[in-house]
This record gives sequence, structure tokens and C-alpha cells, in this order.
Amino acid sequence: MKAPTLCPMFRSSLLLFLGLLFSTAIIAQEHRVPAATAIRVTPDLSTVVIKKEQVRDTRFTLKGWKGELKDARMIDLAGNDITGLLAPKTERGVVTMAQPQHPFVMKTRTPQAVALNEQNDTMLPGGLVLALSPGPDHGGPANVFWFRLFCSISPRPAPWDNTGGNYVTKMKFTVRPTEGSPVSELPYPITVSLEFEGMTAQDVPVFTIDQAGLEHQKVVELRFKPSTMQPKLLVRSTIADADLAIDALPRLELRPTRTTLLGFGLETVAVAVAQVQVNGEPLETKTPLNVDVQVLGAARREGAAEVIIPSGGSRAEFVLRSSGLGKVTVRTTVGALTASTELNQRFPTGPLLAALLGGAVGGMARRWVNGARKRSAARNTLEGVVVGLVAFVATVLGVGYLHLPPAIAATEAGAFLTSVLCGFAGVTVFAAMTDRMKVGSEK
Repeated sequence: MKAPTLCPMFRSSLLLFLGLLFSTAIIAQEHRVPAATAIRVTPDLSTVVIKKEQVRDTRFTLKGWKGELKDARMIDLAGNDITGLLAPKTERGVVTMAQPQHPFVMKTRTPQAVALNEQNDTMLPGGLVLALSPGPDHGGPANVFWFRLFCSISPRPAPWDNTGGNYVTKMKFTVRPTEGSPVSELPYPITVSLEFEGMTAQDVPVFTIDQAGLEHQKVVELRFKPSTMQPKLLVRSTIADADLAIDALPRLELRPTRTTLLGFGLETVAVAVAQVQVNGEPLETKTPLNVDVQVLGAARREGAAEVIIPSGGSRAEFVLRSSGLGKVTVRTTVGALTASTELNQRFPTGPLLAALLGGAVGGMARRWVNGARKRSAARNTLEGVVVGLVAFVATVLGVGYLHLPPAIAATEAGAFLTSVLCGFAGVTVFAAMTDRMKVGSEK
């Protein structure tokens, strides 16, 4: 008996099919993802849309909700409002509603003002609700579990940063499940955005919290400057909205009339120390406050031995005189508040050149006075320069006969004017003294 033979057409089709199958296997092998490569699949939120047929006829008791039911809003994970589907109502002092098959978000319709706890984290109103029925057939009363958003701030109240010129603190955000929850993984990431009210601050990018637990905590540095006494941080998230009051400490400010002064003791600068409220308004003291002044660098404080903010006032003032060159750090302390500022002592190049030029001009001008004795031009110039320079230094130190304020004498124009007048007068005096000495020697 002969073995059955395949017809040529069927045999060709079979060979073609086997060839395509082999080629497909090779291509799949070449493009196969290595086992070590992790692929994160973004959840499709459309699959958790809660529809009417996905809501059970049985009702469950919602535990853990605080507040009026009329202020609550229920939405599914896709953002659809399902308040009408769940039909919540208050029965005998508890909230009941129809049981959905998927998790849903319950939050307030309008953001709530929340006061941060002194020590522990603060739970924001609202959260992600899981109504789970026990047993394989999902029968019996449902157990309710929440994923809550917690917030804390440290340090609190926020301290003032002298370097940056603003308040600095850190906000910490954590998602936590209620105790005993059989589910520890979030069904989808929680998105959080921060806005500001009553303060100016650097924008904080929108961030997400992928999982619950302390290890997935998000920390945000907050740098701000209040414009009101009670600034607020507006927290907006997919599971909770709240307005958080941010506390900040009063601060101390140093306000020098200028930050650059002539070195070598040629100039003074007045520095005001002011006690300021959070919003920048003066903070008046009820009792006199001593101000501790520390000067780091080549400068010294002048005036009274103590600097005191008087009762009913908010500021005091002291004077610093330069000594040498370079930077000087001034630090003040009033109670627990501190402030510092930096001054720069510069070489008096401009005023010094103006003084030398003015003295030379004053000395030369003496030659063109009617009746003046003819003297060497170099001698007049040298005497004028010496007298003008000495007069400039004396005037900026407050010792002089021109009654020119030291602050004006320390400028280039003031130095020139002082040296011209004093250089001219000095050469005249020297000439008169020389004539008298000659007359005396001839006798």
C-alpha cells in the first residue's frame, strides 16, 4: 500500500506557512525585551469609571468623614462626579451611601481652612475611599478604608533668613492608609499643587506622590515673604483641598544709611536696628529692650555705651566709624531675634585726589592776589597741598572752621572745596609768617 502523497499546491502552502512562522520567531527573538528591563504601565483611568451598573444595591456606612454631608463631593478616579449615583444621606447620625465596585474620592466642595497641629502631622479633609466587602462572594457589610493626605511644616514658626531676605521652612506631604487597610498601594498617583495667598514666594512645580508611606514622602522647601499678618498656603490635590495658615516669627532688620564708607576712620555711618512684624510693619515694644551690637572687622561703634529700643518704640540707632579697609560685618541681637549686615570700607581715592588738587589750586591762586609777595610757584603749590590735605582730614573728622558737615566734606566736591579754601588761606599765613621772621632777623 502506498503512502498518501500531498498535492503540490498544498505542499507549497505548507512550506510558505512554516517559513513565515520561522521568520516571525526570529524577529520576535531580536526584539525581545530583556528580563531585567522594568516596564511601568500607566494605569488607564477609564477602566475605573464608576457607572450605574457598577453600584451595588446594598448601602454601607461611611466611617471617617467629618463635616456636613452637603459640603461633600464624590468623584471617581477619572474625575467624574458620582454624588448622584451613590446617593449619600445621613441616617441616625451616620452617613450611608450605595456601594461602588471601585475606589472613589470624597472631598469638600470648597477648600477648608485647616490649622496645622503643633507636633503631629495634620490630616487634610477628604481622601480616597475603599468600600470592601468581606468574603469571597463580597457579601455582608462593607469595611471602609481611606488613603489620606497628611501635611507638616518644619521649622515652625518659619524663621527669617538674613542671607536670602525671606522666610524659609519645609513642607512635608505624605499619603497614608487607615490602620488595618488590606490595600497598601495607591490605585493611582496623587497630584498636588501649591498656591499662595498673602505672601510672595517662588513657584513650586506640581508634584505627584506615587505610593503611600513615609518612604514616598515629598519635601518642598518654601521661601516666602508675607504681605499680610496671616499668609496662607493653598494646597490643591486630587484627594484633598485645604488652606493652611503659615506662621512666621517677627524679625530684626539692620538699616544702614549706606553700605560703603571711606576707610581709615574718615567717615561714619548711622545704622538703625528695627523690630518688624511678619508683614513688614513696625513692631512696637511694651518694655525697653537692650540691643547687643557686635562689630566684626576694622570698625568701631561710637556714642552711648548701650543701644536701647525705648518702650512704645520699634527701633534704635547707633553710629559706626570706619577703621582701616575691607569688609565689616555688623550683627545685632534682641532677645531671640538676630540680624546682620555687611559694610565695605573703601580707600578714599576720589576725595583724596580732590583734596590734593584743591590744595594745589588754592596754593597757586595766592600768586595772583594784588600786593602778594612773589614767591616760588613750587613752594606755593607744596604748601597749599599740605594745608589742604590736613584741612580735609580735619573736616571729615568734625574738626574745622568751615562748619562744613563731615558727610559733605567726605565727597569729592566737598574735599575739593575745603582744600582750595584752606590751601589758599594756609599759603597766605605762611607768607605772612615768613615776612615777619625776615623783618625780625634784619633787626
